[in-house]
Amino acid sequence: LITRLLERTSSSTPCMLTHPTTSLLVLDMRYTNLSSRAAIYLFTTLQHNKTLKELYLNGNSITDEVRDTMTTALRSNCCLEELEMYNNLISADTSQAIVRALQDNNTLSLLWLPDCPEGDQENIKSLQIIVNDNRKSRGCQVKLEIKF
Repeated sequence: LITRLLERTSSSTPCMLTHPTTSLLVLDMRYTNLSSRAAIYLFTTLQHNKTLKELYLNGNSITDEVRDTMTTALRSNCCLEELEMYNNLISADTSQAIVRALQDNNTLSLLWLPDCPEGDQENIKSLQIIVNDNRKSRGCQVKLEIKF
């Protein structure tokens, strides 16, 4: 049902994720054939969501097309603690952009990314160290853990 709603909504349509009375804590959309277009709308609404703690998007058809919207959402979202994105069609470059965006995020503690070559995983793990150092210097005690 949520997948169909996301597929049919446009950016001008109010969404349940931004409604003032929404108290949704977990959104599980694993293996629902969620398209990049729907994911873009979902990440757009996450910029203003104040309740969602866990988002599971594994096993969909999400591509690099979500990069800009997703990184913007992760910079500004103040509640999301866990994001699972493995088994999608996201490149190592987009995965690195996602981790870079988390330098401004104090809440996300667990990020599951699509598998990528070992060299790219090492680059992403280096970015993880930078994010955690950045957070620590700001007094944030939430550490980011990245899994593949």
